[in-house]
Amino acid sequence: MSEFGQPKQLAEFLCHEMPIRYAERIRCIETISEWRHVEELAAVHDIQLNAFETFSQQTQWEDASQFKAMVEDVQLEDRRTKFLLMQAAQKLRAQRQSDSFTDPFSLELNKFLDDFLLSRLGCNMLMGQYLACTTSRSSIVNPQCDAFEICQKAADEVKRRCRNSQGRVPLLNVRAFTMSGQMATEGHVPRFSYIPGILMHVVRELLKNSCQASLELAKSEAELEDMPIDVIVCADKQHVVIRITDCARGIPRHVGSKIWSYLYSGSPTAMTGLSFGYGIGLPLSRLHARYLGGSLDLVSLPGYGVDAYLSLPRVETDLVETIPDNVEQDATEVSQQINLLTL
Repeated sequence: MSEFGQPKQLAEFLCHEMPIRYAERIRCIETISEWRHVEELAAVHDIQLNAFETFSQQTQWEDASQFKAMVEDVQLEDRRTKFLLMQAAQKLRAQRQSDSFTDPFSLELNKFLDDFLLSRLGCNMLMGQYLACTTSRSSIVNPQCDAFEICQKAADEVKRRCRNSQGRVPLLNVRAFTMSGQMATEGHVPRFSYIPGILMHVVRELLKNSCQASLELAKSEAELEDMPIDVIVCADKQHVVIRITDCARGIPRHVGSKIWSYLYSGSPTAMTGLSFGYGIGLPLSRLHARYLGGSLDLVSLPGYGVDAYLSLPRVETDLVETIPDNVEQDATEVSQQINLLTL
């Protein structure tokens, strides 16, 4: 058992580590000259400062109930952060009269958001791990995470949202294969140590995008039936790979890499009931994949559809969080060797 296997040890670690991470996010905000004059960004600054002070002043980590309540309060206040950041980003672009996604300011702003949100994700995972340690769950990591089951659950949720909001549901097929290429049967599907919540988040977002594009394109039930969405789950000894394929004619060429920008909102006709956030699902999903050493890539086939490839590490020693380290390297990303499997 690792030294972080018990709530007391993890609480002590959080009191040391969290102020460092919050302080770095505060510093990043303060590098933006206008931050005090953008209400939403100033609010995000206050949220980070309050959390920094809370963890810095915490000395009662031996009192599990008190420390747990404190962590829950920090998480509750942080819920607004993502949406405040996106509102602030749009205001900053307007103030700088930035109307391109590739001008220097937009690129710099997108990098800031990527680093900030990656650091925030790491903090939320560590706090989530502590809260799990205080319950019967014991960990947010499932050493036998069933990728096939999670893809099925994500598909069911997205189909339910489609039915409730649009009255129509695209065909969604989920299949799993063994390392020998055979269709996987129950008990032989790819399993690996991972955080199910992260996998659910990414797969659900990808399926939502495919369903939305298919529903917007298909004018009839017959057309929709000819546009199935296929999910394939497979693995080797090192990786679990999930491919999601749709037939919604691909990403328009003029959009290109803008899909990975936090400043770009994809569909101007985003369907009520299918939206899970602020129009930043793809860059956030890629961030979630990268957090534990994975990757997310899209291949657009013009006139046909999109293939999304989610690759995740299966080797336990590769499951380490990736967070930005801005202290000495000017926001250069480095891997911090905090193995979540041992937390």
